[in-house]
Amino acid sequence: MRPVDSTRRFGRFLAGAFVALGLVSAATAVPGCSSTPDGVQLTPCPPGETCQVRLTLLHSADIHSRLLPYDLLITQVDGDLGLGPTGEVHNVGGAARMAYVINREKARSERVLHLSGGDVFQGAPIFNFFNGEPEMRVQSALGIDAMPIANHEFDRGPLTVYRQIQQWATFPVLAANYRFEDPSLPASTPLGTVIQPFSVFNQGGLKIGVVGMGNLSSLTGIFDQPNKFGIMPLNTTEVAQFYIDLLRPMVDVIVFTTHLGLEVDQRMIRETTGIDVVLGSHNHIVINPPQVLRDCTADPQNPGFVWSMDPNLQVVNGAAPPNDPQHPDPVNHPYQFRRPCTPRNVLLTHSGAFAKYVGRLDLVLSNDPKDASPTGDPKDYQPINGFEVVSNKYQAFPINESVPEDPVVLQLLEPYKRQLAVAADLNILVGFSPNGAKRIAPQGGDSPLGNMVATAAWLRLGVQTDFSMTNSTGIRQDLLPGPVTIEEMYNIFPFDNSITKMQLSGVEVEEMFDFIARRSSSRGCASQAQIAGARVRINCDGCKRTTFRQTCTTSADCPAESTGCDAVSHLCSLAACAEDVYIGSATGADGKPKVCTSDAECPDDQGNPQLGACSKRGIGDTGVCLTRVTETNLYELSTSNYLAAGGSGFRVLQRNTTQFDTKIQQRDALIDYMRQGRACGWKADAGTPEGLKACGSDGDCATEGNNFVCACPGTAQVGSGTDITCKSASSCDPSIGRCVRTDCRDQLAQFKAARCTGSTEASCMDDLAPCDAGGQLCQIVACVDDTLGAVTDNRIQMIGR
Repeated sequence: MRPVDSTRRFGRFLAGAFVALGLVSAATAVPGCSSTPDGVQLTPCPPGETCQVRLTLLHSADIHSRLLPYDLLITQVDGDLGLGPTGEVHNVGGAARMAYVINREKARSERVLHLSGGDVFQGAPIFNFFNGEPEMRVQSALGIDAMPIANHEFDRGPLTVYRQIQQWATFPVLAANYRFEDPSLPASTPLGTVIQPFSVFNQGGLKIGVVGMGNLSSLTGIFDQPNKFGIMPLNTTEVAQFYIDLLRPMVDVIVFTTHLGLEVDQRMIRETTGIDVVLGSHNHIVINPPQVLRDCTADPQNPGFVWSMDPNLQVVNGAAPPNDPQHPDPVNHPYQFRRPCTPRNVLLTHSGAFAKYVGRLDLVLSNDPKDASPTGDPKDYQPINGFEVVSNKYQAFPINESVPEDPVVLQLLEPYKRQLAVAADLNILVGFSPNGAKRIAPQGGDSPLGNMVATAAWLRLGVQTDFSMTNSTGIRQDLLPGPVTIEEMYNIFPFDNSITKMQLSGVEVEEMFDFIARRSSSRGCASQAQIAGARVRINCDGCKRTTFRQTCTTSADCPAESTGCDAVSHLCSLAACAEDVYIGSATGADGKPKVCTSDAECPDDQGNPQLGACSKRGIGDTGVCLTRVTETNLYELSTSNYLAAGGSGFRVLQRNTTQFDTKIQQRDALIDYMRQGRACGWKADAGTPEGLKACGSDGDCATEGNNFVCACPGTAQVGSGTDITCKSASSCDPSIGRCVRTDCRDQLAQFKAARCTGSTEASCMDDLAPCDAGGQLCQIVACVDDTLGAVTDNRIQMIGR
């Protein structure tokens, strides 16, 4: 991450920083005065005195284009945070609701800043059609004071985000850890002209320096030099400390608004000195209460110093780093020295995602040495640190149907809603889901929705590879129970990623799964990939082996990600790995796939059972024996073009030269796969063209289960609007009556009745006959359940943690 020439980098930092200092001209103090002649207050305290003051920080993050309200299945976490009852579907989010809460909280505050965490782009259909324009306009309408640029802001390329910022942003967009190329150079991007490292705000005399940090972990393309973004990533700790030191003499409080992710936020705090608050994002989590971390602990076992660049050291390219008492660690910290400091408390909080929450952090700050000393001894208070946090309170306000909508933001969004309705009918039915499907498995392995997504790409006509793989985080929402629409498909799969095919050697396959294991291990041993056509056992506790279990004599024989060669077993030690990978089925003596009920029935050539080789779903189920990946074989993979290009760190795919982009979007493959499914209750021996039992009354459907009714013309609706219930006809012609799921008929009837909401035609409901329509649709619409593979079958087994 560090540019080689430290001296030149330091100079560029200074140049960019002092250009930005024009923002803080109002913060220049006038000795003996509390305000300037034009009324700008310079200090919150009476002249010559110390005091306590209050500051409110409002925080919204990772909105991901959820500008319009949407339905969400409430999880246990969201239920505990007050978003709604756990296990129920509720309408949440929406920028107009957020605006109401933000304006209300601003009115209740004395000194207040509203900071965004970035990733306002990508995640709902409105982005796919308008390229971020409404998102940036809404951010301005919400009164954002500053925002770091994040990874999804680049989803339509650097030029698009530049145009949206230039045209619509009324607030500073920040990225202190990016160095932008010179915009005057041919073919360069102009991002550096609209993005700055920090901004300073005067709130009633309290001067707050806000530093923004862009994403590094997901925007992996910036590590390729040159790159299409025109960005050079900078070392997180070094650049953070630089701007702390630059701003500290001029401000009272330093706040970092970041899109680095929780772990990097924590490391940045510990390895620097001088930050007061970090408002983080990227992980889509709520941290309440805020974490309290100690800064100035570069060595947690020996706190009291941070590593700092030596500004007086002349660095020449190619020269060896110094090795003297002033620079005691030339290996891990070249050109740096130990800078002594006193550990202080720093607050860290995140405020969720998808417009579900607005965070409010209330601070009490003091510059009185008795309150502000980090040790309790007034002598240890450093005046340069200004006001220190002495107490705090955090609230996460849920954004649900109980929150009113702000009319200004509602009016701003109305033209986009109308254009969206014309451009795409998002209410087209794809299927009906009786139980929904989770995108994350409770045990951390393969998920019901992930398996269906991977299978849809694997079996897609024109793709049909040996196996498929997609990233778990690319699936953004659970499949909700009830009608499945095109809009929900956009919410599940907002990215316009296409399916790419490529040939991988057995070595590359295992290298890919080892990388997935490392990523999964670092995220709570939850699988970061979803697959079809393969099975794998991922060990988060580590393994001792090399690729294909070759022996080693020294650590040089092991992969770069290995922790070394074990002296006893002569196998490489890996922090996490894919222990067993299987692709394709084994053939029995009859030439057909070999059937099994346990791994013991799938031995290797030596007769030993192979763990995970039987593709059964659970105990007592029947599966087929799978074939272990071998070094000399070639395997065809289908994945997203994002991962194929090295997205999310998949370098093993990026360097593959056999790639072929099918131009088939993953979303379209999923829609087509769902639509080819059978109706709920379908049976091959039903004796009807629809595969559903013929009926003349509800009683005829008793054999199908208590949740089936007879659907036929004449089904009546009771109630008004969408609050209706359906009442079956007393008798029906069995030639047209069919047994369908009750919940399917009733929910599709309500779905159809929604078309009449707001209609001025009194006959709308009568003309539509929603209960009749719901019953007829349930005879033909696909049932999205385990018959389409929406079930966990342990194709990814997680071991450890």
